Amino acid sequence: MKILVAVDGSSHTQKALDYLVANRAMFVEGNELVMVHVCTGVPGHVARHLSREVVADYYTEENAKVLEPVKAFFEKQGIASFSTQGRHGHAAEEILKAATESGAKLVVMGTHGHGILGRALMGSVATKVVSETDISVLLVQ
Repeated sequence: MKILVAVDGSSHTQKALDYLVANRAMFVEGNELVMVHVCTGVPGHVARHLSREVVADYYTEENAKVLEPVKAFFEKQGIASFSTQGRHGHAAEEILKAATESGAKLVVMGTHGHGILGRALMGSVATKVVSETDISVLLVQ
């Protein structure tokens, strides 16, 4: 089974990764993990003044800042059955696209756990992902 894990480099992501490792018999062994990081897209009014190479390099560097430590963490844990994807744009939309494109059967995300009032006031990537997919979602707080 493919499991998509949304990562953003925060302590909430680390809790989700720790949870996966602590429960490796259920989530890691025999499954393929797909680590996805979404960096903010360069606004069009800025991108048009930059070369495609500069923009592409920016996305590569920003994604590597988050994905490289995740790779190192999994390698240290002896986990080799994973891949990484760096994307850019709106986080929830890109996570949903990545889950669909990869054929994931489960999405795992760390969450801040702001509660109902916090989500209503601030919005939440996790809330949008949960509400807009038929794929099972595991939120780790």
